Amino acid sequence: MRTSITIDEKNYELATNAYTPIAYKEQFGKDYFQDLFSMVNSQAILAKLDQLEEGEDLQAHHIDVSILSDFDMTFFHRLFWVFAKSANPRIKPFMDFFLEMEEFPVQEVAPVLMEMLNQGMMTRKKQMKQKQRARKSSQ
Repeated sequence: MRTSITIDEKNYELATNAYTPIAYKEQFGKDYFQDLFSMVNSQAILAKLDQLEEGEDLQAHHIDVSILSDFDMTFFHRLFWVFAKSANPRIKPFMDFFLEMEEFPVQEVAPVLMEMLNQGMMTRKKQMKQKQRARKSSQ
C-alpha cells in the first residue's frame, strides 16, 4: 500500500511492502511484528486519539497514566520512518530525518499509519486464505 501525508507543508510518501519488516529490523534491531503486537496491546491510547474533535490536540489530562506504562511513543516515529524508507530507500537516516521536522503530530499521523497497518494485515489474511483453499482443492 502507498499513501502520502503532509506535515508542515512537506509531503511524505509512505509505503508498506515486503521490505518494510527488513528495514525495521535493520534500523532498530527489533522485530517489526513483535513491536506491532505490543502496540495492539496499547489500543487504549489509540481510542483516545479517535475521540478527539478535529483540530483538538491530545492533552496529558486525556490519558490515564496507567495506559502509558507499556506504550512506547517512539513507535510511531519508527513506523513512520520505516514506511517512508519503504517508499524511498534513499531517505535520510532516522535521526537526521526527524531532526529536519519541526513537529511530529501524532494525532494526525497515527490514523494514517494504523490504516496502512490494517490494509497490510487484511491483504496478508486474504492471501493466506487463498493459499489454504488452493491446497485443499489440490489434495
